[in-house]
Amino acid sequence: MLLFMAETLDAPQRRKLERLYAQYGKKMYAAARRICGDLAEDAVQNAFVSIAKNIEKTDGRDDDGLAGYVIAIAKNEAYDLMRKTEKTEDIDSLPVPDPFSDPAERVFERDAFEAAVKLIRDMDDKYRTPLYLVCVMGMSIKEAASSLRLREKTVGVRVYRAKKLLADKLKEAGYEY
Repeated sequence: MLLFMAETLDAPQRRKLERLYAQYGKKMYAAARRICGDLAEDAVQNAFVSIAKNIEKTDGRDDDGLAGYVIAIAKNEAYDLMRKTEKTEDIDSLPVPDPFSDPAERVFERDAFEAAVKLIRDMDDKYRTPLYLVCVMGMSIKEAASSLRLREKTVGVRVYRAKKLLADKLKEAGYEY
């Protein structure tokens, strides 16, 4: 995503983003690591995407102000990741399949699950990401819209279309319940 964002910038803005990374990347990582541990790399990546989208906000800041600005963004992204991971289900809370159920039914369910996962992976990113945030991470449409920096209506429509696309493709593949 960051590479894509960098391509939308002009040459001076790209150089500025590269300098910011070289100068503050390790500090941002350290700050994020204290907050979210192993998710720090993701937090820094998200922070640089945010910085790239708002590169003009780095203009006119002295070194201390710029350091504070980019580190604050990294910390905020780390906190966002922590909130998102808290909403995921613990594996122990997932339902246990009935061992006495029909084996053919279990195979069918497993096949349908694997087909759904493949379809989601192959889905266009503009649909897959909102679907993931809302249906897997448990975010509200409003939270997902804020995270993706899109309008709530846009995210709602994309989630709806992703679900419809998934249902249609599963139906075409013969997975109807």
